[in-house]
Amino acid sequence: MGSRDSFEGTCAIPVVASLFGHPLVAAALGVLLGGLLTFVSRRSSELVTPYDPFRGMVKYGALMLARMSFAIVALALYFIVARDGIAPFGVALGVSFVAGLLIEAVRASCPHISRTSA
Repeated sequence: MGSRDSFEGTCAIPVVASLFGHPLVAAALGVLLGGLLTFVSRRSSELVTPYDPFRGMVKYGALMLARMSFAIVALALYFIVARDGIAPFGVALGVSFVAGLLIEAVRASCPHISRTSA
């Protein structure tokens, strides 16, 4: 029985590594994580208010450090678990995060037009 349990445990890691190592799965997970980090970035920017801008900036900075740390840990874990998929995962993570921030920047730069009738 003991050898069978250890055999099943060793087989699970290669299955996970081969699944996460597939380029499409790795890219999809990278895009998902990049989208999540963009969402957190958008929400954390709402913490800066005119009532207490210093506290808002401190919170925003702390959340930015947490997001960067989370992304580095995710890349390190992906490197450990599925080294074959690290390139598509990392590229998709970076591109999706930057694309999300660019979309948010374009939205913020558009003039806010009132849609009420005169």
